[in-house]
Amino acid sequence: MKHLESNFSDAYAYTRLGERYKFLTDQNIVVTVDLSRDTRYFPDNPEIAPACNFFIETDKPSMGLDIRLRNTVLDILSNFLKEKDPIIIYYCDPRDGKGYLRYAKFNRWFSLMNDPSIEKQDRQVIVVDLKVDENENLIRYELPVYTSILLRKTHKDYEVATRLFHSGDIDKTGKL
Repeated sequence: MKHLESNFSDAYAYTRLGERYKFLTDQNIVVTVDLSRDTRYFPDNPEIAPACNFFIETDKPSMGLDIRLRNTVLDILSNFLKEKDPIIIYYCDPRDGKGYLRYAKFNRWFSLMNDPSIEKQDRQVIVVDLKVDENENLIRYELPVYTSILLRKTHKDYEVATRLFHSGDIDKTGKL
């Protein structure tokens, strides 16, 4: 399936492969946008519609600004929200030290969607991770993880999903 109509002109053509969307940039970078269901969210509340992960993978790093890449990701996300009325959870991988930069970039991108029917709420959680030092000792360290929930304001589970997203223990170790 090729890309659908949206507000994002000047986007790359993409194909949908199940829960994944793929496209090729002018820099010959293969980009995969994954919007797969994840049952780890709201496990104690089966009455809530399943949430989807949202993440972007590339086969190599991009070099410079690519407006068409941004537009394509926003087109995919916008159409997915229109078609399925999902709950989407996005978290920024912090392991390379760029989690906050991803969070800031996604906030800028999301502001371009300009769809008042879609709500985006954010929070920061702490994840404890392990790494091995030069003497092969395990060291525990804390990673701040920036995460967002996206859903339509009219979503049937809006109130409970947003409340649960913001509630609970700030330590999400093993849950992300």
